[in-house]
Amino acid sequence: MTFSIVIYDPNEEAWGIGVASKFLAVGAFVPWLKPNVGAIATQALANLEYGSKGLRLLEEGKSAKEVINILISSDPLREKRQVGVVDSKGNSFAFTGKECYPYASHIIGDNFTVQGNILAGEEVLEAMAREAEGKGKIYEKILRALKAGESKGGDRRGKQSASIIVVKKPRGSENEFDPLVVGKYLDLRVDDNPDPLKEIERLLDLWIATFLDEEMIEIRQYSQEIKEAIKKLGYNDLKSWIEMNNFEAKFTGDKIGKSVLKVLLDQAKRS
Repeated sequence: MTFSIVIYDPNEEAWGIGVASKFLAVGAFVPWLKPNVGAIATQALANLEYGSKGLRLLEEGKSAKEVINILISSDPLREKRQVGVVDSKGNSFAFTGKECYPYASHIIGDNFTVQGNILAGEEVLEAMAREAEGKGKIYEKILRALKAGESKGGDRRGKQSASIIVVKKPRGSENEFDPLVVGKYLDLRVDDNPDPLKEIERLLDLWIATFLDEEMIEIRQYSQEIKEAIKKLGYNDLKSWIEMNNFEAKFTGDKIGKSVLKVLLDQAKRS
């Protein structure tokens, strides 16, 4: 009851999963990831052991194809399952059981796999695959793939929840609140919303503005827009808004993070 993308970016050395569904809290069940190990999406009549056991098998050095073959070999309900896997080297593989509700299928590409069931049609997966092959940061490709799938009809029952998760190799940091200390690059869920992809895009902007490195831009270039936004939101000055929203690391007095500015202007537009 889901469409998803499992992807590896060799330049970023990152593994990611994006998923959307007409099902409550799809992000609590479908995506399974571990830095330097791989990523697994288990769906349709989802067997959650495919996630936990699959990651253990990947950690033992099994390839994506070997993992899926092992998982389905002893599963009497395998024809009701759907699973996509990308291993530590970016090898990808997927399986769609013959008894998954139509339209159900998958596309396997270089460093990614897209899969779905109860879809509007094959065009959903084709659109997702094109975005997976495009350029940009891994989370940009994931979001574009989900939006492309939805634009072609997505889950034919409608919309309810979505999730985007990206993991990377853990890194040392002076900031103990840095998510990458534990290898968590991005972790977002929308559990119940009439337009989950729109909401997850808003949350993605907030995550980037709060946690990720980005381009800093001169405030004077946007001084009028900033002044109007701050006034509309009811703040005395930009610094007050920055501090209230935890963006101090992206503000120098004369420069502001590009995504922080986007969040400010979007908040003002919605107010």
